[in-house]
Amino acid sequence: MKEIIYIQVGSLANHVGTHFWNAQQCYFSYEEGDEVLVDHDISFREGISPGGEATFCPRVLVLDRKANFGSLSKDSGLYGDETDGPGADPELWSGNVDELRQPSISTSVYQKHLDEEIVEDPADARGEAGAETRDGQLQAPILRASEVRYWSDFSRVYYLPRSLHQLPDALDFENSDEDWLEGKTAFERYDAEHSLIEDSFRLFVEECDAFQGISLTADTASFGPFSVAMLDTLRDEYPRTPILGFPILSGVSPGVAATGDLRKTRRALNDARLLHALAESDVTSVPLQNPSTWSCGSWPEDIHLYTDRIYETSAILSAHIESSTLPLRLKAESTGLLELCSKLNVYGNTPFAELSGVLPAVDSSAVLEQRRQNFTWFRDSGVVKTHSDVWLFRRDVIRGPRRADDAERSVMYSGTLPIASFAAPIEYPLPTSFPYFFNAPHLNKRSRRTPRGILTQPRTVPIVSSLGVRKDGLPKLLGRYASFVDDCARYKVDWQALGIEQDEARELGASIWTTVDNFGAISETSDELGEDEER
Repeated sequence: MKEIIYIQVGSLANHVGTHFWNAQQCYFSYEEGDEVLVDHDISFREGISPGGEATFCPRVLVLDRKANFGSLSKDSGLYGDETDGPGADPELWSGNVDELRQPSISTSVYQKHLDEEIVEDPADARGEAGAETRDGQLQAPILRASEVRYWSDFSRVYYLPRSLHQLPDALDFENSDEDWLEGKTAFERYDAEHSLIEDSFRLFVEECDAFQGISLTADTASFGPFSVAMLDTLRDEYPRTPILGFPILSGVSPGVAATGDLRKTRRALNDARLLHALAESDVTSVPLQNPSTWSCGSWPEDIHLYTDRIYETSAILSAHIESSTLPLRLKAESTGLLELCSKLNVYGNTPFAELSGVLPAVDSSAVLEQRRQNFTWFRDSGVVKTHSDVWLFRRDVIRGPRRADDAERSVMYSGTLPIASFAAPIEYPLPTSFPYFFNAPHLNKRSRRTPRGILTQPRTVPIVSSLGVRKDGLPKLLGRYASFVDDCARYKVDWQALGIEQDEARELGASIWTTVDNFGAISETSDELGEDEER
């Protein structure tokens, strides 16, 4: 086996990660003779619970502020209950105690029903809470987006205690969201106190038979510098280990230097510093635009999406991340992480790629390309149409539509376009924790009604997800950040307030321009950057 260790940093990243692990849980087979398509050992660690039962827990480090964990803690689940409740350690003091305790966060209704092992029929699980199935057993209640408070509210897997790391809340961080130096110091302080890399991460590595790499998802807005400092430490310990990163950017479009908005300028600058740091650390990065910017684009009528609900938008991102990387986890026809990172790094010194796709996918290839959404490019000018772009490399993972229609795909991708299609043997699973926002007529045909007449969500959905590099995509994106850094110097911003020296900013801009030049496309795209964005 070739194990992957996952790292999730920040609230949005952990919403994405929770959907990811819920999907992985759906791949487990509990019936003798069922075909096992996914190699669970790549992402899960097999162990024994205190009760002597075999367990499979994600091989992941989950980092977030303590307030974002909700009712989840290191001591909950398979490895015991909370030990710091009333009455704990009574032998330490026999006198009277006046105890002040913050009220504990209640477990979500969805979690309570999972803990009580209420039977879930995936075809009937979208009914009313407490409704009965045909055999008289209670079914799981509907999970409404408005009721999701924390990412742990809809988690369907158990974590090892060493996986969960509750970081100090916002007040303790003293605005480390935007302070680059303080954010890096926050990691160094936490790592020194809790041995995050030396203990928690290293234990996962030592349990692997053939550790092949790291998959990182991180919030730039809240934990950008924290993540950079963590990667620096990991690179010192594991200099040749492949790392595939999905940094979720702050949502601030570069070009705000002239607006006088210091906070937006600082966030955009941190995005630029993060992208540069990832490249310096030899991380193959797939930048993702923050879902807060999605309202600027358009969405197919097949999805009724509330872009202000992190529970829903994170499900979209997670479905495409999970599907585009599915070949890494398959038992047959699997792809190695090193191989994938090498293909995405087209020129050897351009470690960046784009994520795009269609959910739900349709049968028509022409319509499929017209509906393709790009999650890396800015949406400040509307949805990006990529069907007419020149791709330096793209790999489509097709789960459902036209898996056997190789003839049409060969015509569609004829010529010199280096686009590879991988037909996955399974569609994307839809556990009851997944948002119910589909309006697609071809999906409704798969739906059925509960005993109370409620239309249910299908068990799976077709999806096409792609990782690739467009000739005019990433050079333009990185060029906008380089131009933004140059503009900061032009408009004489307050460097001290931004937390960076002017000379350091100039070096940052020059380094990003070098990466743009490495794509070999700057001469063709500079005229599209705009007069204010050129060097």
